[in-house]
Amino acid sequence: VASELGVEAMSLYHHVPGGKDEMLDGVVAVVQAQFVDSTALGGDWHGDMSAFARAYRTTLSEHPNVVPIIASRPAVAYRTSTAVVEPLLASLESAGFSREDALRAVRVFSRWIIGFSLGEASSGVAQEAAGEFDEPFLVEVVSDIASAEDAVFEFGLVALLDGLGARLGT
Repeated sequence: VASELGVEAMSLYHHVPGGKDEMLDGVVAVVQAQFVDSTALGGDWHGDMSAFARAYRTTLSEHPNVVPIIASRPAVAYRTSTAVVEPLLASLESAGFSREDALRAVRVFSRWIIGFSLGEASSGVAQEAAGEFDEPFLVEVVSDIASAEDAVFEFGLVALLDGLGARLGT
């Protein structure tokens, strides 16, 4: 954006109405809109939470530098994703979750996905660091970090879904 305007990156904020905060909110809004557009919900809480998690992870992995900004602006992230969050809450409530549990489930999933995405963005660094360790345990851990992100994400997703299912009594 700065190069398009012919200015230095650090002075870019002076060229955006509302300054730095407004610009960062706009970046979050653009990424969240991509997430919303890529998320298809079907009305089944289990499938909907899975779709939500996978679509959000995919979107965040396409914009790893934006993940910390999203993490620091949760109100903007929620405001710009209501087209997904509202039907997701309805799906959870129609399955028998209380409104409070539905809200908390979406928040837990969102925070887990953001945190997972932050860690995933650094997995390349972990792979480079694998050669620095002599201890077999650390080599094993770092190698898993560097090679099994999809499996770890799916493991976590199943664990969270199973936990919600147990809370619901299914």
